[in-house]
Amino acid sequence: MFLIESSSTVLDYSSIAALSAVIETQGFQSAADKLFITQSAVSQRIKSLENYYGEPVLIRSLPYQPTKLGLMLIGHYKRVTILEDSLQETISLQNHVPTISIAISRDSLETWFVDVIKKLKILPFIQLEIIADDQELTLEYLQKGLVSACASTTEKQISGCECMFMGYFNYVFVSSPDFKKKYFSKNKSNEDNLINAPGVIFDNNDKLHNDYLKHYFNINNSNIKYHTVPSVKGFRLFAENGYACALIPELDILSELAQKKLVKIFPDKPWKMPMYWHHWSIENIIHHKFNELVCRIGRKLLHQK
Repeated sequence: MFLIESSSTVLDYSSIAALSAVIETQGFQSAADKLFITQSAVSQRIKSLENYYGEPVLIRSLPYQPTKLGLMLIGHYKRVTILEDSLQETISLQNHVPTISIAISRDSLETWFVDVIKKLKILPFIQLEIIADDQELTLEYLQKGLVSACASTTEKQISGCECMFMGYFNYVFVSSPDFKKKYFSKNKSNEDNLINAPGVIFDNNDKLHNDYLKHYFNINNSNIKYHTVPSVKGFRLFAENGYACALIPELDILSELAQKKLVKIFPDKPWKMPMYWHHWSIENIIHHKFNELVCRIGRKLLHQK
């Protein structure tokens, strides 16, 4: 058992690793498989943490969530792991492959982040784990210690982390020319047109279309028809084929706009989404190079005003 002792605290890293594995895999048996121990050992290690601190570290109902104490322990454990990676780099362990875990939206992943991957020269020497989720939710993965970095729309500071503003990820409200002609009659108000025009969303967590209508037109109507299409390419296809109007990252449809396959319905009303890159303050060489590359490319491709 790996223990660090001081005059007031003893940290049991094997037990914290068990807690982290349960949160990451969402199961006691899967955590046991990951750590090559028994399910009983996982339970005992987590129980030992709770006995030591005198309070729960895990909410035992699906989906498993760490308590406030559990979150602090997992966050510390992730930082220690990064420090260990840095030490292993220093002593040149040939068989060690560091892992970089990030959370990012599907839109970012398939647009500006593609350039990061193209220029990621360290990729052959690392394992890259990408969690794709809504940009409003990615910061939660960092808070829970499940990733070491994330792209988020909020500048909220997380303890032990740094936050850099990269720019604005601009979305434009588009459709096919025929769709615009059919649903956006000049004889009707914008409110009537928008309520009648079907839209498209990724999933139930995707509130962007609603937020856009509320912000620019003060529309808050639950009767709007939406197609649910959990695919960046699917968004483009639904818009191009005249099935729906959609908010799509401008970076993703530059050629479609130039070829008039898609047209902006409200050219003067882009949705400017601020993008921030959050990462642990403690960085080894690999993490530092990765975070530096992400921010440099993000600032180059995203709008700065």
